[in-house]
Amino acid sequence: MAAVCHAEDVKIGFVHSGEIINDNSFNEMAVAGLRKLQKEQHVRILTRSAGFSTEATLNAVDSLLSEGVRIVVINGSSIGNRFGEIALDHPEVVFILVDSRIEGYPNIISIDYAQGKGSCLVGALCAWQSKTGRIGFIGGSELPVIKDFLNGFIKGVEYSGRKVDVMVDFVRKGESEKGFEDPQQASILAMRMYEAGADIIYAVAGLSGNGIIQAACKTGNLVVGVDSDQDYMAKGTVLTSMMKRIDVTLHKEVLAVLNGTYVPGRKVYGLADHGVGLTKMKYSRHLVSPVVLEKLDELKAKLISGKINLNFSAE
Repeated sequence: MAAVCHAEDVKIGFVHSGEIINDNSFNEMAVAGLRKLQKEQHVRILTRSAGFSTEATLNAVDSLLSEGVRIVVINGSSIGNRFGEIALDHPEVVFILVDSRIEGYPNIISIDYAQGKGSCLVGALCAWQSKTGRIGFIGGSELPVIKDFLNGFIKGVEYSGRKVDVMVDFVRKGESEKGFEDPQQASILAMRMYEAGADIIYAVAGLSGNGIIQAACKTGNLVVGVDSDQDYMAKGTVLTSMMKRIDVTLHKEVLAVLNGTYVPGRKVYGLADHGVGLTKMKYSRHLVSPVVLEKLDELKAKLISGKINLNFSAE
């Protein structure tokens, strides 16, 4: 497979989720990978907002195609399966879809993550660490990818062997992308959970997660971040973060396109290849006993080996 062209001549289009690119989470991880490429390969990056609808995403893609981009990166799952026809209409362009499960097209790379397995570690850790026997999960919306996080989280709680109540809520009901950019509403939901006895909340809500972190700080409780390493945002309050290494995987896949070595289709990144995983808990490790840390390592090994099968998604 030939290289797209000389890297310095390539325009890469980036369609970020929602309206805010600097979200300390999902979008910023993608940006980090693209910035590294920009520095190393001297490619040009053109950005567009996906807004909060599939139509807005399609308009953003059309705008980038009119600019002559050779690679289009779409960060988010809202595009769905409607994208195949566009890819076939533009065989000269390689499309890289993050958080997507699309196969069967020669110019689509679909990057998927085993967020359920990473979240299983979070669920077990939260259950083992909870002092009140009550923990929470707040998602940005009810998108399928967020349900993967939730299902894995619940499986982890079950694995812990502790009787722990799990409270669940979403910043927006349904599949609205707006739920990922409303920290005020997320803070309200988090305060309710903390006041109801939860002492740890798993915040799977993009920029909205900032509001959950603020609520944890106000109440003296703990929170778990998502996508990027958010531990620094409230040292000792953010117990850990379940990272999705969009920066690393996106850098790898785009570089393969530039080198002409890419393979189209769905790529799943998980625990074994560090596509997902917990942080090193730099600011909170002292809160976790050696016994719990050992149990986490054992659970991770079982998830990687397949001894524990989550049985809820195509991971």
